[in-house]
Amino acid sequence: GSFSVRELLEEAEKTGLSLLSITDHNTIQAYLELDNSDIRNLFSGIIIPGIEITTTYKGETIEVLGYGFNLGVMQQFLSENVLNFEQKQLKEYELIKNQYKKIGVKFDENNIQFNPKKESCRVAFVNEIKKYPENNKFFLYKESINTASGFTRNEVYNPKSPLYVDESSLFPSLEKSIEMIHQSGGVAFLAHTFAYSPNIANELLNIINNYELDGLECFYTTFTDEQSDYLVQLCEERKMFMSGGSDFHGTRKINHNLGTGSGNLNIDEKIIK
Repeated sequence: GSFSVRELLEEAEKTGLSLLSITDHNTIQAYLELDNSDIRNLFSGIIIPGIEITTTYKGETIEVLGYGFNLGVMQQFLSENVLNFEQKQLKEYELIKNQYKKIGVKFDENNIQFNPKKESCRVAFVNEIKKYPENNKFFLYKESINTASGFTRNEVYNPKSPLYVDESSLFPSLEKSIEMIHQSGGVAFLAHTFAYSPNIANELLNIINNYELDGLECFYTTFTDEQSDYLVQLCEERKMFMSGGSDFHGTRKINHNLGTGSGNLNIDEKIIK
């Protein structure tokens, strides 16, 4: 996200949250800052250790949320199995560039500028390729050309799109991601099922049946009531845990507000207890 840990805790306190988990992608560096009591004391509620580990399922990029793990053990697993942000951006850039050259997407490499230490190469790519009308034919969904998130989820990560790029080499497997969470003493949840392409929702039962997930993220900013109800029912039937989150990214995601999502997100403390 775009917020510092200090800014995040100040916002959580102002919002009146009773519980918070910082689930950065593939890193737990934020928790080192919480060792500073001047920062930790900015928020009066409970903080649960968390992470969002990027992985793949049948070639599609998805995420697993881990909660309540031992930070030291998790850090060791991350150092052994997960690329840091800069490494990932540079390798991803090469994968996308080579694939798009291969299929004939028009772009000028010199115009694709991004800081791999803190910026996404996918944002830089979509901003470049949308300059050329002849690239419109490659988009599976016309609206994907307008946003980085649409380009990412509907095109780059979607095996049905001509703009799909197999990124499985960049991430630990789904099985390994869950194993890292479990061996660190945590619980593993499939993140935001309905935020991916429809392929993942259609595969949900297969995922649950074949991988050792502890629960599902049932409450999420973009979910409809019907989607949440379906996931809650699945968890109740299968004795799985439930979780929820706004997926707050500061200024980097619109209407993903801390604690409230797009305004109606309400995650009951009882599912945590």
